[in-house]
Amino acid sequence: MNSAEVFLVGNRLRPIWRFFLSVVLLFVAFIVAAEVVGVIFLSGKAHPSLFAALFWQSLATLLAVLTSFKLMTAVFDRRSLGSVGLAFHPRWWRELSRGLLVGAVMLFLATGLEGTCGFAHFFYSPHPMARSGFFAFAVFALAAVNEEAIFRGYPFQRLTESITPAGAIIATSTLFGIAHLSNPHSTWVSTLNTALIGVPFAVAYLRTRSLWMPIGMHFIWNYLLGFLLGLPVSGLVVPASVLTARVGGPVWLTGGDYGPEGGLLVTGVILVAIVYVSFTKSIYTSDKMKALVFGPAELLAPDPPITIFSAPLEEESKKD
Repeated sequence: MNSAEVFLVGNRLRPIWRFFLSVVLLFVAFIVAAEVVGVIFLSGKAHPSLFAALFWQSLATLLAVLTSFKLMTAVFDRRSLGSVGLAFHPRWWRELSRGLLVGAVMLFLATGLEGTCGFAHFFYSPHPMARSGFFAFAVFALAAVNEEAIFRGYPFQRLTESITPAGAIIATSTLFGIAHLSNPHSTWVSTLNTALIGVPFAVAYLRTRSLWMPIGMHFIWNYLLGFLLGLPVSGLVVPASVLTARVGGPVWLTGGDYGPEGGLLVTGVILVAIVYVSFTKSIYTSDKMKALVFGPAELLAPDPPITIFSAPLEEESKKD
């Protein structure tokens, strides 16, 4: 292998180098977004609440991240930004809906176990709901899109081509868990579960080549957990919720102040979700996403499809 082949395959930069370059651009995006938001807050002498700051930071970060992905896909992949998985293809709303359903079932299984064991009790909370609900919706929706784009978006996709899908899932899910270590009340169980929840998110992407299903799963878990049930979301407490939760019992089972994600009761639910998302025949790649991701780019041969826990793309012809 000559020096050029170390960096190029054909006339295209190798996926592993595109992965590293995209990670560098992500760090630049984070820094730029943080600086812009900081300057705006400082110039306006604003002192936003934690969730308001999270909203604006997530919005700025998402815009910066999508800009970096647009640069990568246009320059190095010769494909549209939609190939990253955010295209509004004909099945996007079905994939989003399925993600919402799967995430909601996971949540109610987890909290149902806590209630059945007598660890969790819920009471109606007389707070103004409409404004709080809309704000929580916006915050958690932005956070879900942001985190899925970062951890299951362009860098993850190039990593699957470099070290296999299984390797990419392990690497990015581990980073997903580590990224939440600084959250309040985090423990080794919460870190394990946060990393583990990245697995069904990643498999959902790989089986659809779209980010809509993992976004739906991610968003609905956080939104219902925080706003509906009044439980902590990865250590963060929503200011107002429909219900107020009182949780007792062993922290290693229930998660305590970190929320259900910090308890081993959730671990079993996540494992069930991994099996379902991996093997159900109702999840598959739409023709539009096949064309965007695997269709020939200008002057380039298409990359071979990468699959995990599913049949090759040519066999995935099942339709709703």
